[in-house]
Amino acid sequence: MNRKIAVLLGSLFLLLAACGVEDSKTFTFSEETEDWSANLKVTQTNDDYETQDLVLEYKGVDVNSVGKFTYHVDSVGSFGESGATLNDQGVLKESSEANPTNAKVDENTQVEVRVNWNGKTETFNLDRVTMVEVKTKG
Repeated sequence: MNRKIAVLLGSLFLLLAACGVEDSKTFTFSEETEDWSANLKVTQTNDDYETQDLVLEYKGVDVNSVGKFTYHVDSVGSFGESGATLNDQGVLKESSEANPTNAKVDENTQVEVRVNWNGKTETFNLDRVTMVEVKTKG
């Protein structure tokens, strides 16, 4: 619950900081399981670009026990990595930018995350936490 409040406050901060910036939409998706926490922020601009920022965090005590792992994010478009590693705080940050033609994230998009590590697999769906739309006057 605290993480969702933090994401909401962060999104509001982005809204305030975006004054005077071109039109954009930002969707934030989040979920926690026993072993993992995932946050996905998708930002779309009026030039049709879409940026996806993923933060995947291992919640266990021994971060080093994870070693190399595989993750896959499946939504309108899919992305992932095999052989990924966490930083010392147990976090992976990944960002990608694309120019999707017809397939874009919207308020009804379903996002599924799958993580494979040490012979274990965890699959979970992210909930949409916020959607912020910024329109410039013009």
